[in-house]
Amino acid sequence: MPVQLLSLAAFNSYFLSPGGKALCIPVLNCYSCPVGTVACPIGSLTAFALVRRIPFYIIGLLGLLGVAVGRAFCGWACPFGWLQDMLYRIRTWKWRMPKAFNALKYALLVVLVLALPLIFGSAKGTTPNARITGEQTGALDYCSLVCPAGTLEGSLPYLATDAEGRAHASYRTWSKIGLMVLVLGLAVIARRSFCRALCPLGALMALTSGISLLRLRTDQEKCTRCMRCVKVCPTECRHVPVGEKRKEATAECVLCLDCVRNCLEEGALSATLAGRAVSVSERRAEKDE
Repeated sequence: MPVQLLSLAAFNSYFLSPGGKALCIPVLNCYSCPVGTVACPIGSLTAFALVRRIPFYIIGLLGLLGVAVGRAFCGWACPFGWLQDMLYRIRTWKWRMPKAFNALKYALLVVLVLALPLIFGSAKGTTPNARITGEQTGALDYCSLVCPAGTLEGSLPYLATDAEGRAHASYRTWSKIGLMVLVLGLAVIARRSFCRALCPLGALMALTSGISLLRLRTDQEKCTRCMRCVKVCPTECRHVPVGEKRKEATAECVLCLDCVRNCLEEGALSATLAGRAVSVSERRAEKDE
């Protein structure tokens, strides 16, 4: 929680770092947000696809960070991930989202972030405000049609402060706002539902999960198979290795380390970076949650 709040402040403190948007960090934080300090990887990839250029800098940086820490930015630094965590704390009926929905984000990455922008190229209205609201652009990309983070951080502030923008808002703007409401509502009943099903950035970073230097490690001799780590996993991706089956988690793991913190056996579960432990479970009574 403290780390997520710190990242929320850091990525939305433009007055402290007005030149920061040259830096592309793997978190979903809208480039068009008035106080945003970093460039959104999805918006940046889409922009390059629109002009049919290869984003060597973005691919290289995201690849390097992915190999180093996998999807840890999703679990520790993404402001929209933090918002979902807060919404899920609301006491209400909860829904276990089927794992089949996880595939949707890969389709969104391929179709709306890469393929359609690449095929149709630049739209006629490409100003930041036009892109985040989807107005008068005719654009068929993730930022213009779907992104709830962009709607929350970019569209709503723009519409709230621009009377002309509100007056000319069309169905594209209101459909994005409606979709944002649905996504936030779903986050109340299904934990990290957007990350798991609708976030193309999560799909992109998941490609490096299998080779990440930061990973989970289970000591099978100390593990009691209580399955507590499986129960607390926010993305329902945790596997408990048994015998020759050594897989710790699927590519959906955001390395939030909830499993390590909730493990009751000392040293049974740990997170390692390049083979060195950075977080290790501690023995404690189950009532001390």
